[in-house]
Amino acid sequence: MNRTYSSVERLLAADPAVSLRPLQVAQLTRGWAVDVTAADLDLLAASVDAPRRLSAKRGYLRGTGANVELARMLEERPEDFGAVGQIVLGAEAVEVQPGPRLFADTLFVAGLECIDGLQRLRVIADMRGRLSREHLRRAVIRLEIRCGHERDRARQACDIEDRYRNGATAQDGLIRCPNIRRLMAGDWEKGDFDPRRGVTGGPQGSRFSMAEVTSALACLSDDPLPTAAHLAATPEGQEALWGDRTSAVYRSVFHGRMSPVGVMRAVEAWRTARSALAALPRKSRQGHGHLIEYAPELICWKACRWLPLLSLHTRSAFPWDRAIERELPVRTVRAAESLVAHYRELHPEHGRPGNSYKSEAPKLDLWRELAECAV
Repeated sequence: MNRTYSSVERLLAADPAVSLRPLQVAQLTRGWAVDVTAADLDLLAASVDAPRRLSAKRGYLRGTGANVELARMLEERPEDFGAVGQIVLGAEAVEVQPGPRLFADTLFVAGLECIDGLQRLRVIADMRGRLSREHLRRAVIRLEIRCGHERDRARQACDIEDRYRNGATAQDGLIRCPNIRRLMAGDWEKGDFDPRRGVTGGPQGSRFSMAEVTSALACLSDDPLPTAAHLAATPEGQEALWGDRTSAVYRSVFHGRMSPVGVMRAVEAWRTARSALAALPRKSRQGHGHLIEYAPELICWKACRWLPLLSLHTRSAFPWDRAIERELPVRTVRAAESLVAHYRELHPEHGRPGNSYKSEAPKLDLWRELAECAV
């Protein structure tokens, strides 16, 4: 893995080559682990031909969302810049020359190749004109340097790394929410809950998906507007809701008062209301009745307004089971009829040539208008 040269000059004769002053350096089984600052790397990928010279697997992607965020992080939070990934380099050879002082070694790397991390190196190079060297020294980056067969192995693995990478989604981040974590620790009566699988229990596995839990809690939110229910009505909206854990809408759904019993009540109510809508005759869905087809969550949200929503997650004398089973279906049908009638009254032009129920009925502005109607 490490070849001996007669002199540092001969080592650096390789193209390309670099010398580094690492903060830490360790020789590992498969190569070297080196901690350096961004100030030591600011010129490594500065040239236009850096991708070719460093044998990178792709060129600089410039203004992608990820690169913009990396540049912002380097500028605003340099201490975090090295915490979200490492740079993998290949080399023909590596030599450490002890310095005159403790922890002042110089690392010489010959035949340098960038196996993974060119975007990060180029962001550093692009930012060097805006940031001082003192600022760049605050960003400490881990380099992995592979030689010999391990260099080939690392290159092959990185070339197909996307096969092994699980892309992060907004749903993944829910496990960081303290309110969700408290809910996970609750008593689910021989079952359990997590934001990926939803509510599970027994040999049959899944009982309620996280999408169902989200829609149900949104429809039974005590928020006077159906904003959360509107977001929860589509997969894209749910991703947006899950992705902004600091928003008031998110907190109206996933708050500190959540309990297993409240989630179970909410899902049962939501499913009951959806079933009542599904049982409506086809003729009721004609004309402005397309609201039932294209905005069912609005109707479910409206149908649940009569429930004591503030006590959803608490022990309550209210007969939740009986109310959901016996009264909610009737109230759901009544809500559908009332909302359709108000929709027809407010927007008689919808459905005419140039307008479409399919495009108009799901709009949040319409939901807000109809939310004020009596049932």
